[in-house]
Amino acid sequence: MTVAEWLRKGESYLESRAVCESRANAEWLMAELLGVGRPAALLQGARVLREKEAHQYWAWIKERGKRRPLAYVLGHQPFLGIKIMVDADCLIPRPETEELVLECERLLKGENSQSAKILEIGTGTGCIAIALAQLLPRATVFATDVSDKALKLAEKNAVANHVGTRIRFVKDDLFSGRWTLRGWADLLVSNPPYVATAELDRLDPEVRAEPRLALDGGKDGLDAVREISARGVKMLKPGGWLALEIGSTQGPAAAELLGAAGLSDVLVKKDAQGLDRMVFGRLPP
Repeated sequence: MTVAEWLRKGESYLESRAVCESRANAEWLMAELLGVGRPAALLQGARVLREKEAHQYWAWIKERGKRRPLAYVLGHQPFLGIKIMVDADCLIPRPETEELVLECERLLKGENSQSAKILEIGTGTGCIAIALAQLLPRATVFATDVSDKALKLAEKNAVANHVGTRIRFVKDDLFSGRWTLRGWADLLVSNPPYVATAELDRLDPEVRAEPRLALDGGKDGLDAVREISARGVKMLKPGGWLALEIGSTQGPAAAELLGAAGLSDVLVKKDAQGLDRMVFGRLPP
């Protein structure tokens, strides 16, 4: 069978299993198989797949048909031009988190803080810390996570993207004793769990395949936001920023939490879809 025929077969199979964007998914998997970009894969429609290639492609299609996230099937996800390795122990990087990173870069560059000290809470794949280390080459970056597996993956991603010596990865919960030093961070950033517990079972199967720990934000989805805003502010230096990704309906509540923690210049920003997605607050100078 040719590439074009396998693509039609793959699309039909995925569609029968209610996979969204089944055609695009079939094409991305073919592009991965051929080691080219998606447009280039389509140009090879007349090529006949070898037996080994066909077996691999169909194995991937069947995995995706089980509603396993595409990024987990591929083993990687693009993030601001960076190739981030992913697995089922970590949240998959998303476009809205790219927007959070770019806003953080803007804030720090606006303060002429290329040499900033940055702390990320809950680094997962390391995508935020790695992207900031690349965008701000003089910054010092610290990143924490409670998962050994996540930290190992984050370290691999940092090395693969040439910032392995620029980021210190530490196994830690939100704030243990080692992080109680006050007034040292120019930026504290996090993409915390922010899905309300009752909503978890209503998520798409692909999202439910991701680590529950990285999704479950408690009864109102704001447990981690509440904790970070209340305790993280102590680690910010005067003028330092707290930046958090939030759920699309959480803007007013999250802004109130940051304000109650003593932060000023609190701002909720929308993502490219026009949804509240980020909240920022600054420790008064």
